[in-house]
Parts: sequence; C-alpha cells; structure tokens
Amino acid sequence: MLTILDLLNHYLGMFNVNARWKGQVYSILAGVGNFYILYLAIRHIQNGAYLRGAGLLIVFLFILYCVILNILYYYTKKTVKWDISPLLEKMLGGSQADKADNSSAAMPYVPANGLYDKQQVLPATAVSDGDMEAELSKVVDQLRESGMFTDNYGGLSEKEQMAFLATGQPHIFANHPGTPLPYFRLEEERGGLSVYGGVNEMLSSRLARIQTIGLQPVDLALKSYNLYIASVVVSGGAGKARGRSSLTPIEKPYFLSVELAYTKKQTF
Repeated sequence: MLTILDLLNHYLGMFNVNARWKGQVYSILAGVGNFYILYLAIRHIQNGAYLRGAGLLIVFLFILYCVILNILYYYTKKTVKWDISPLLEKMLGGSQADKADNSSAAMPYVPANGLYDKQQVLPATAVSDGDMEAELSKVVDQLRESGMFTDNYGGLSEKEQMAFLATGQPHIFANHPGTPLPYFRLEEERGGLSVYGGVNEMLSSRLARIQTIGLQPVDLALKSYNLYIASVVVSGGAGKARGRSSLTPIEKPYFLSVELAYTKKQTF
C-alpha cells in the first residue's frame, strides 16, 4: 500500500494538481488499504497470536479515525470536537503553516520599485491599444517560460473559486491573484503617462498608457502632483466566471493593474 501511495505521489508531482484533490485521493486509498490491516489482525487472532492481532487492531482503528477526519476535512471542510490533530500538532512543535507565515513575515516581499506608504498611493487606470496588448502578450509568454506566470488559480479549489466569485468579483483568472511585473517604469509622453515594462529593462516595451489617477484625469493630476510608479501587476488571459450551477471558462485580454505614488507639487 505504501508503495502505491509513493508511486501515486511521484506521478501526481509531475502535474500541476491541486493539493486538496491530492488529499481526497490519498484519504480514499488509505481507507481502502487500511482494511488489509484489519484482515491481518483477524487472521492473527484466529491463529492464536492475540497480542499481535490486538496491536494490529489498534493500528486499524487509529488509521480509520485519521481517514474519517481527512474525509471530513477534504470533502466537507467540517471539523469535529473529537479531532486531536491540534493537540498532536502542538506536541510535534506547532503548525508548519504558522512557521512558514512567520518566516514570510520576517522577510517581506519588496516590490521592484521600493516600498511606499499606502496613504500616498493611488490606483491608476491603465489602457492598452492593439499594439500594446500584443507586446503584453509577449511579456506574459516570457514570464511563463521563466516560471513566474502560474496558471493554477492561486491553488484554490473549485469550491474556493466559487466562494471568491460570490464576493461580487465578475471572474477569476488562472494567474490569480496576479503576476507582479519584474521591471517597469513610468514615462511622460505628449502630456500623458505611459507604462513601460517587461522581464527586464533590456526587453521592456510600451505596455499601456495611464488614463486616470484616482478620480482625476492624468493631465490634471500631472499639474498638481509628482507621480512615481509603485507597482504593476499583470492579470487576464484564461479564467473562469460563475455559470448557473458551475464555473464557466472565459478568455480575456491581458491587462495591467497599476498603482502610482504621489507627492503634492510645491507652488510659489
């Protein structure tokens, strides 16, 4: 049984398989294989090896308990009062997920253009014409080749994707929650602002122009503020939307979500 599980884990590792789906498969396999232990326990008891048979029976009951907990978690997301997992987790040194979160907190992600106070950052509307969309598609291909652009919906199961869409979002993209652009810069052109970017400076191209900053048109904002590009995230492409009873595949053009930092211009 362990050999089967090991082989399954090896082959599933070759594919981009949701971890929750893996847990469901392993729970069923463990439940089926556990009855072989029950068979061995009964045979030992029948042959007079009562101590060994009783030991195997205890092992069977413990694994059955774990399988039931896994099925409740992976298939229903329910918890029960008689779940001893938190106690075992505490005895073994605490949650590995919490440790990972703490490690992440200790080394925060620093955007390519530095950190800005959220109170001095505004969302900007970035629009692209046909040529810019073609350049952005090339950038996405380069990001995908480098392994930076993922298509696994952020590891969310279909149930979790439905829950996300239930919050009022019209769709969820395969690269959820978006892919930060490795290199980007802001350039003033013909009284407006354009966004250049790519996998690096050498391969950067014009990807979008800024239409509005916050609630202001870009030309009015340029008169009052010094503007700095804070973050650029790529979204779009393949995705899903809510259908009547299930998720429906969609395909949208790639687009940029841009944030600009600002300081007020001094007037004399």
